[in-house]
Amino acid sequence: MTKHLVFHPTIAPSRIDFFNDLSAAFNTQVCLKYWNLRDQTFDYQSIYSRFTFRPVYLKEMFAIGERSFCRGYWTYLDRFTPDVVLTDEFGWSTMWVLLHRWIKRKKYKVVALCDDSYDMVSRQNDHSRIHRLARQWIAPKVDDIVVVEPRVEEWYRIHFQKGFFFPIIQKDMTVRELYKEALDRSHILRSKHQLDGKRVFLFVGRLVALKNVKTILRAFAYLNPQEHRLVVVGDGPEMASLRDLAYQLNRDVLFTGRLEGNALYAWYLLADVFVLASYREAFGAVTNEALLAGCYALVSRNAGSSCLIQEGVNGYTFQPMDVEELAQRMRDVLQLPRVREIDVLKESQMKISYQDCIQRLITHLRQLPHEE
Repeated sequence: MTKHLVFHPTIAPSRIDFFNDLSAAFNTQVCLKYWNLRDQTFDYQSIYSRFTFRPVYLKEMFAIGERSFCRGYWTYLDRFTPDVVLTDEFGWSTMWVLLHRWIKRKKYKVVALCDDSYDMVSRQNDHSRIHRLARQWIAPKVDDIVVVEPRVEEWYRIHFQKGFFFPIIQKDMTVRELYKEALDRSHILRSKHQLDGKRVFLFVGRLVALKNVKTILRAFAYLNPQEHRLVVVGDGPEMASLRDLAYQLNRDVLFTGRLEGNALYAWYLLADVFVLASYREAFGAVTNEALLAGCYALVSRNAGSSCLIQEGVNGYTFQPMDVEELAQRMRDVLQLPRVREIDVLKESQMKISYQDCIQRLITHLRQLPHEE
């Protein structure tokens, strides 16, 4: 069994299945920087209980803003003697691994796990100029790059002759078993907020400018408020301005604050349509969560998770700056067959199989150490 060493910042709920299956397929050691992300915290005790492996944690040397610089990379590379090393993006960890391989003349393969969206690479709409420069320097030196949407895979193959598509999605049955536990709570919410007979639109995410929630509110204002309801799950610096905008538009928008676990799952089960309107979004794992709950989805074409949408089948994509297009897509999606189950889960709207994707990736990684 080949040995795989992983360096990653932390493990979000959407990545648990990926790391569990990776650990089952190979002799794997996972090295993490944090228990939680600095700008987005999760119930990590709950996440940790779902791991089928035991990660180790690197020692932080210092931090600059949200960036943490850790030590211990070479220690684990020497101790574990991997055949393949998986690293996070084109940052500090990847540079340390490449330097180790070059100085010590090692033969292991290096694979970067990259969350770039097509908008980021094709329009150079990166998070920063540093990220763009790091990609140009590091991408030619790694052996492969795992990317989150097919258009990005094609872009990397054209520019760097490498790239393998694996979206940020979860194992269908695992997630839907979790959703079953939230069914009763969804019934309570429906009654509490008087949602019987109304079509519910849902946003889930941080309330920051990048998420473009104001466009969702303005588009929603085109719909009849007696027949539709918008629910915004999340918290952040734009909360006050979003409440003000909802008041100006004369729309009764429900702001729940940040939720996770069953409290969040209940809203996925209750909603008819999920909306993601980000100006820039590497992927947007919430789209996968919503589709698995049976929601149709309206997704910004700038978001990586737009690759999960089959137009007119499980939702639509739209230009995030175009309020009128989103409003029309809201009308269009309401014409799709309505699936409303009361005592059981709605049928999943996820059209890409996690099992197929992970088996393709595992097969690819098995072949990698033997390639010259």
